[in-house]
Amino acid sequence: MTRASYVTPGQTTARLERMRILVSTLMVRALRRDEIADMLELSPSGVRKYVAELGARIMIARFEDETPLSRGTPVYCLAISIEQAQAYLQQLGGMPRARAAKGQRSAMGAAANDPSRHIHVMVDDAHYAVRLHTAPPARDPLVAAFFGQRAAEARP
Repeated sequence: MTRASYVTPGQTTARLERMRILVSTLMVRALRRDEIADMLELSPSGVRKYVAELGARIMIARFEDETPLSRGTPVYCLAISIEQAQAYLQQLGGMPRARAAKGQRSAMGAAANDPSRHIHVMVDDAHYAVRLHTAPPARDPLVAAFFGQRAAEARP
């Protein structure tokens, strides 16, 4: 599927929205890395990516919980003025929004609506991709060689 050049993909739109939230909050107060992770619902590596993307617009104001062996937790603040931050937010706001793809249904959604199929997915902590087979159920070729085809499969 191809997308129009004027449409921003959904992940990019979500990233831009998180960037807006981060910059808006930094305009009000300084934030620790764990506060940024909680606010944006990201992992520590995700926070590092946002901090790296802001680059020179952000700086470390101080370190909290500093010990002789470690520098402690960095506290970030904006390194640019409020006017420059607002201009940056307007620049982010000018990006086009994502548009949902039309006419596409997921295989899981189509299978869930099919009354002839029963799908039971157990809830678990680990992600497991469920792939649905679209081929009709058929007897294994080796079993068919030993026992013959079923009557339903023998019909053309």
